[in-house]
Amino acid sequence: MLHLHHSNQLENLSDQLSETLKTPSGAVMSPEVVAIPGTAISEWLTIYLAKRHGVSANMQWLLPARLLWKAFRDVLPNVPDTNAFSADALSWRIFQELQDEEFVSRYSQLSRYLDQGDLHKHWQLARQMGRLFEQYLVFRPDWISHWEVQKTEEWQGALWRQMMSRGHSEHWLHLRKALFDFLKQNPEAGQKLPARISLFALTGLSPEFLNLISNLAEHTDIHIYHLNFSHGFWADIVSDRERARLIAREGEDIAIYLDRGNRLLASMGRTGRQHLSQLLELNALETESYSVPCRASLLGHIQADITELRDSSIHDAHEVTPEDHSIQIHICHGPMREIEVLHDQLLDAFQRDARLTPADVRIFIPRLSDYVPFIDTVFGAAHGTRHIPWTLAESALPVESGMTKAFMSLLELPDTRLDAQRISALLDFYFIRRRFGLDDVDVDTISGWIRQLGIVWGYDAQHVDDLNLNLRGGHTWRGGIDRLLLGFGMGDLGEDVSGVLPVSPGDSSAARALGQWRTFIEAVINLQSLMSGQHAVSRWVSIFNDLLDQFFFFEEQESDALVRLRQQIATLASDAALANLEISLPLSVVRSVLKEKLKTTSSGRFMSGAVTFANLAQGRCVPAERVFLVGMNATDFPGRDNSHGLDQMTLNPKPGDRNRRDEDRFAFLEALMSARESFYVSYSGLSARDESVQPPSIVVNELLEEIKAVSVGTDIESRWITRHASQPFSRRYFEGAPSLFTYANEMTPDHPGASGASGARMPLFKQSLPTNALSEVSTARLIEFFVNPARSLLRDELNITLDRSDGMLPIKEPMWPDYRAMRKLVEQAVSSQFDEEEKSRFQTRARLGGMLAAGSAGELALDTAWTAAERLCRATVKIAGDEPFESVTAVHQVDDCTISGVLENITPAGQILWSVDGATPWNLIRAWCQHLLLNVLDDSPTRCSFLIGSEEIVRFSPIDEASENLSAWASRYQQGRTRPLPFFPRSALKFVEGNEASLKPAYEIWLGADYSKSRGEAEDPYFALAFRDNIEHALDGEFEKLAPLIFRPMVNAMTVVTG
Repeated sequence: MLHLHHSNQLENLSDQLSETLKTPSGAVMSPEVVAIPGTAISEWLTIYLAKRHGVSANMQWLLPARLLWKAFRDVLPNVPDTNAFSADALSWRIFQELQDEEFVSRYSQLSRYLDQGDLHKHWQLARQMGRLFEQYLVFRPDWISHWEVQKTEEWQGALWRQMMSRGHSEHWLHLRKALFDFLKQNPEAGQKLPARISLFALTGLSPEFLNLISNLAEHTDIHIYHLNFSHGFWADIVSDRERARLIAREGEDIAIYLDRGNRLLASMGRTGRQHLSQLLELNALETESYSVPCRASLLGHIQADITELRDSSIHDAHEVTPEDHSIQIHICHGPMREIEVLHDQLLDAFQRDARLTPADVRIFIPRLSDYVPFIDTVFGAAHGTRHIPWTLAESALPVESGMTKAFMSLLELPDTRLDAQRISALLDFYFIRRRFGLDDVDVDTISGWIRQLGIVWGYDAQHVDDLNLNLRGGHTWRGGIDRLLLGFGMGDLGEDVSGVLPVSPGDSSAARALGQWRTFIEAVINLQSLMSGQHAVSRWVSIFNDLLDQFFFFEEQESDALVRLRQQIATLASDAALANLEISLPLSVVRSVLKEKLKTTSSGRFMSGAVTFANLAQGRCVPAERVFLVGMNATDFPGRDNSHGLDQMTLNPKPGDRNRRDEDRFAFLEALMSARESFYVSYSGLSARDESVQPPSIVVNELLEEIKAVSVGTDIESRWITRHASQPFSRRYFEGAPSLFTYANEMTPDHPGASGASGARMPLFKQSLPTNALSEVSTARLIEFFVNPARSLLRDELNITLDRSDGMLPIKEPMWPDYRAMRKLVEQAVSSQFDEEEKSRFQTRARLGGMLAAGSAGELALDTAWTAAERLCRATVKIAGDEPFESVTAVHQVDDCTISGVLENITPAGQILWSVDGATPWNLIRAWCQHLLLNVLDDSPTRCSFLIGSEEIVRFSPIDEASENLSAWASRYQQGRTRPLPFFPRSALKFVEGNEASLKPAYEIWLGADYSKSRGEAEDPYFALAFRDNIEHALDGEFEKLAPLIFRPMVNAMTVVTG
């Protein structure tokens, strides 16, 4: 017998189900079979029934398709475990048929689309058709039956007929007929069906499904629990839009037959209306159990109007009380602000209502994946009294997750040039690092090697040739690693060995990292051959699993994610086996299939006891005290139908067909009706860039229209809508408005470092960092520090890297050497010329160094470096004559610190330093530091230094206070390791060159003058971060003492001797 239970609330339906379950239906150990729309309903219902009966057990929860398959298997013999006509299996079958060139050639539409022979295009078409055929089986069974018995000139029907001619398993339409015939001939076989079947809160069922259920009800008890929002007859009501359309088509006379009933129910309930019509056509015993919501609040009043099918426009308005906050509309500046506002609103709700728990809250977001990063940022970072337990109702293997992203990156390598950034990024994943025995320090060392060696892309010269590109082997992985391996055994020779220029990897401790790195690179290269060619899907599955074993290492407690990934990979083989796929496939096709699988989500815990975030399609009818809808933007909701020109159902629509927009509108109505105390909606209605207004979803506008009709006399804008500021620290949140507030204490004006009247920002450092006493330091380290003290502090002490050049590795060979590379080239050219070496020899060694582009650009760079070196050599000869250069290792003790360094190019005339770009503040710091160390040597042949540039020569005179100056440098270096030191080379030099008379010229360098093309020194990312609270006044105070302390002795001692 078929029973149909109606109620407007899920609790009432659950009570009816509970009463039904009290009566035993069959064998004691037989499970109760309940078909549900998803796990959200089953979790909620399990808890609800457990509260009613004390326990809920032996329940078999099935999706509708699985219920039908169970019925087939229970009654019919030889029915397989798995449906071989799922969209996944059908896609593979169609793909195989599309390889039949003779079949494809008979249909011009197919042959035109597939004429390029691209297998990836074949798969895309097969995937679309697989989904369509699955829908045709459910919603157009007459088409399927027609195609199977009669030839058709239409290619989709011919494709189906061709596919079925292969002798594949029977689909559900065949099984349905077989089931009916078998039960007709063997009525006793009905006893094999479950003694009782319940269908709970299902919508969108096809007519064929309901027909099958109706027939099964002749052999077993079937109960349909229908969530029906109105106890009135509303199967024939029409929305205002439908009414206008019908009048335009049929004439004004039809108007008297068109009833709107309740505006929201008519407008948003089309999907439910069609489902109700189908249910009422069934021959069922009906029972009803309705509860009219209390009209005390606006939400309850609107819900009651829907339940009673009342038209709010012709009934008395609802009297709104000041305490009524049952419906709230919040307008924000983007997703991040929506989540920040949501967090504050939840905190306020928990504070106001001590009975409210996180389990009483549901948050639905139409595009949940877009909001997950913001949810994690806001809710994940909240601690202490601001922490709210939260969970995502969808746990998945998204492509963005670390392990899956790493795996897909490996699969994409064969289609890349193996560039340095892409390959090295794999080592950012700790599970890959662990597999190859590398740690964070090793990865930093490897990055330094890559830059030093000039590795850009390509495994070796042969790989480059295969790509028909001109790139020397010095930029390849093989070329770079060979140089390190040779350098490890022979050191930096300065000369090539059989065309390889050795580079020392460093001390012996680097040997392990070099060996492990080489093993990693070889494993990556092996992927090229391993994943080339075409293989059967089963072989690809084996390759993918081997790849996981080779590249991934997980601790036991981390293995769940790896197991889930392997399960997804295994479904590739099972789907192909169901389709009897016999052809071999390239990596691109299998990778595309797997990527799509990994994008799909698997249901997580919906009833976890925490605040639950879910997609609106999941669990929207599950009741909750407070329901929040976030991201209700016009561009996101309702969703658009993904139908396309291939879908013939759109050309011939029928009642019961699925419609994405109608389903989304009904989901909004379900969420509205499931809220018991309050209903909250937010959307990104204001642009964060220019405050321009962005419209909400049309369903939000319709809700506002209903509110306007119901609550006459209230101002909709001020009473129900809250427009939020673009930032949480806006003063609007602290001016006492009851609807604008924040629980983020750090945003309040009186919080230390928060925005106040002056707009000052919180200092990066509240106190100095602890550090060990300085015992020794090299001049190289001092030079690097004073060139940018903030960078040294943030990068070396706090491990903060802001320069893109510091973090990103190259992906293409340099068209022109950067400053460091050109300076190195010029210095090498100078050495070559003083050694009277042939230019060709210098060029050969430079090319092997991996710093040059291939072709004419690299040759031009070499000529430029050689010419610049010629000018420097001529100037050097004028100063030092033919005297040989000497190198001296200098060590000097100042206070408790030892300063050491290597002084090169010492001649009787002076120490010679070269500069490609002249007397910049940074070159002057380098030259002056080495000059100070020179002047503390007792046995130095000279106390003068020369900084020789292409346009000028700077001479540094002897200085008697060199030791005192070095002591000052060491002391300030020690301070700069604990806090930001306000020394800015460009600004400081300008200040000292002006005799410290005014800070105005220095501020023009620091902040940037309006007429200057160069950016202000304050725009350096390290300076900007370290002094973010005092950018406008950074040169006041300590800077005025520090700049002359470092630069005044230098300026007094330097002279430009030539121009």
